[in-house]
Amino acid sequence: MALATVPNVSTSSDVDSLAEQLGVRAELPAIVEMTRCVFPETEVSIEIDDDPEIPNDFHLAIVVRAARFTGQASVDAYRCWHRELSDVCPAPLKHVFRLSVEFDE
Repeated sequence: MALATVPNVSTSSDVDSLAEQLGVRAELPAIVEMTRCVFPETEVSIEIDDDPEIPNDFHLAIVVRAARFTGQASVDAYRCWHRELSDVCPAPLKHVFRLSVEFDE
């Protein structure tokens, strides 16, 4: 399954390669769709997240640009995303994904 099947999501060849390497390429469409349900009317992209203190510790960051989510609504959406991740991604692979919410000011 190619990342091209994930509609309207900004990705790069590096993201595609890492998703393949980490064994989560097939899960990406469902995770993006779930993210759009939890954070409606937001821009979703996928980026590589690495830990500079731990060599070769790479993750896929699901990045959401959210203008309307503030206060308790943002906390609720964040918690919901993590709960819903269990429904669309096998438990052994969940650690690959991170949620990054960027708030418009």
